[in-house]
Amino acid sequence: MTRFRLYFILILLAIAGSAVATAQQAQFSLVPPRAVVEGRNFNLTFRLTDGEANAPAAPQLPHCRLLYGPSTSTMQSTQIVNGRMSSTYSIDYTFVYRAEEPGEVNVPEVSISSGGKTLHSRAASFNILPADKSTAHGSQSGPSHVQADDYTTQTPGRVDKDDLLVRVSFSKSKVYEQEPVVATIKVYTKYDISSFMVTTQPAFEGFLCEELPVTLEMNLEHFNGQNYHTAVLKRLLLYPQKAGKLSVNSGKYDVTIVQYESVNMGFFRTSRPVERTLTTSSNAASLTVEALPEPRPAAFNGAVGKFTASARLEPELLKTNEAATYTYTVTGTGNIKFLNSPSIEFPAGVDVYTPKNEIDARVAGANMTGSCSTVFTIVPQEQGAFTIDGVPFVYFDPEKHKYETVDIPAIPFKVAKGAGTSSAASEQKTLNTHINDILHIHQLKGGRKAAPSYIATQPWYWIVFLVFALGLVGVVFVYRRNIRLNADVAGRRLARAGRVAGRRLKEARKYMQVRESDRFYASLALALRGYIGDKLSIPPSQLVRENITERLGARGVNDATIADVIEVLDTCEMARFTPMNTDTEMSATYNKAVEAIRNIEK
Repeated sequence: MTRFRLYFILILLAIAGSAVATAQQAQFSLVPPRAVVEGRNFNLTFRLTDGEANAPAAPQLPHCRLLYGPSTSTMQSTQIVNGRMSSTYSIDYTFVYRAEEPGEVNVPEVSISSGGKTLHSRAASFNILPADKSTAHGSQSGPSHVQADDYTTQTPGRVDKDDLLVRVSFSKSKVYEQEPVVATIKVYTKYDISSFMVTTQPAFEGFLCEELPVTLEMNLEHFNGQNYHTAVLKRLLLYPQKAGKLSVNSGKYDVTIVQYESVNMGFFRTSRPVERTLTTSSNAASLTVEALPEPRPAAFNGAVGKFTASARLEPELLKTNEAATYTYTVTGTGNIKFLNSPSIEFPAGVDVYTPKNEIDARVAGANMTGSCSTVFTIVPQEQGAFTIDGVPFVYFDPEKHKYETVDIPAIPFKVAKGAGTSSAASEQKTLNTHINDILHIHQLKGGRKAAPSYIATQPWYWIVFLVFALGLVGVVFVYRRNIRLNADVAGRRLARAGRVAGRRLKEARKYMQVRESDRFYASLALALRGYIGDKLSIPPSQLVRENITERLGARGVNDATIADVIEVLDTCEMARFTPMNTDTEMSATYNKAVEAIRNIEK
C-alpha cells in the first residue's frame, strides 16, 4: 500500500468519524468539584458532548468568588467495533473560583445553545469545608503542619498522632436491648496510603453482628478542626444482647503512608515519594444499652422494632393422614433475623413435626426489614372439628418506648376422612388421645408377605436403558465433532462465509429499496469484503486490490469475475465521494456483486 493511499484512508476515517459524531445527540452536563476547602481555588467544569456552542455564562455561586474563565479544552475519540465506527467529541468549559467561606454551595441550572436547541445542565450542590484550624484566616502554626490537600507540606519526618487516625463510631449513643445500631470503622489520614493491613480486629462482644457493604473510596472530610482523606473500612449492623455499657476494644493496623521529599535537580526542584510504615490503633468506643421495661409480657419473645403478624392454614379442607401447613408470619423492621419461633399449642389428634423457619430480610438504611415465617407441618389423625388458638405477637417499639401486641385470630378447621384411614386406626385412636409422641402400630392385611418384584425384569426397563445409551453415544459424537470444528477456525469462517454474505446482501438490498444510497454502498462493500476475507482467509487489514486479485486468481477464479469484484469495490468506494443515487446504478452494482459471489461459490 502506498503512502498516499494510506493518508487517503486515514482522511476518510476522520471524515466518517466526524459525521457519526455530528449525527449523535448533543448533551450538556456539569462536572462538579470533588473536594473544596476554604481559601483554595477550585474548578467548575461544564461539558458539551457531540455538539458545538459558545461558552456559557459563569454561574453566580454563594460563598465563592469567580477568578477567571471559561477556559476551553476539547477531546475526541474514535473506535471501530465489528466494522462499525463510533466517535465522541466533547468540549469542556472550565471556570475557576475561590472558596471564600465554608458552607453548602448550590450550582444553578446553566443553559447553552447548540444546533438550534437549548441544552440545560442539571442543578447540583457541594460543600466547602473549613480550612484547618492552624491555617484558618492566614495564621499558621509552622512549617511542620501537614495539610491533606497539599503535597508540599507532607515532607518526611515525624508523623503526628492527629495525622493518621482509625476511629470506631456508633450511629447512636444510647439504645435499647435488641435495638439496631450501626458501627463504622473509618480511617482518617493526611497522607496517601499505599497499603493497609489489619493485625487485630476490634471485637464487638455482647452484640449480634450483620456486616454491611462498603465502597472503599476516599473522600475529603472535616473532623476536629482538620481536613482528612477518609475511607470507610467496615460497617456493621449491631444488635446489643444485654443491658449496660458495652465497649469495643481497639484494633491494630499496619499502615504504609507516602511522604514527599524535595530533591534539588540543579536548575529546578522536584519531589519524590518516600514510603513509611507505621502501626496505629483505633479508639475504644462504648455504647449505653438500656434494659427493656419491666414487667415484660408473657408472650414477648425478644422482638424489638415495628412489626405485623398473621397466621394461615393450608389447605382449607383437611383429611386424616394427609399433611397440611400452619404458617406464622412476622413482617416488619427490626431484629427480624433473630426472632424465636412461636410456641403454638395444637389440638389433640394432630401430629406436629419440627417447625421450619423461612427468613427473607434485607438491610434498609440503619435497620433490617423483611419477614420471618415459621412453618409447622401437621398431620390430622382424627376426624371432626378442631381449632388452632391464635398466639398473639408481642414486640417492643423503641420509638414509643412501650410494648405492642398484634392479636392473631384462632383458626377453626374440619378434618374429613382420608383415603388411607382404616377401621383399626379408628379403634386405636381411643386408647389415649393425649399421647402424641408415639404412633400406633399398623398390621398388614393377610399373613403372607408379597413376593418382591424387581424393576430389571420389566421389558420397558431395557427399552429405556437402550434409548439412554444411544442418546449418550450421540451426545459424545456431537460434542467431539463440535470440538473438532471449533479448532478449525479457518474452516468455520469458510463454511459461514456464504451465509454471512447473504445476510449482509439482504441488508444492502433493504437500503437500495428505500433509496438510502450511502448506507447501501457501505453495506454492499462490507458484504463483499467480508465474504472474500472469510473465503480466502485474508485479514481485514490486507483486503486491498492487489491481494484480492492475486488470491482469487490463485483459487482458479476467472478474470471476468475478478474484474467484477474489483469494479464493485471501486464503485462502492467512489460512491462515498461522488453521488450515485439512481436506482439503475444501485441495482446494477448490486446484481454484479451477487453474480460475482455466485461465480466464486461455483
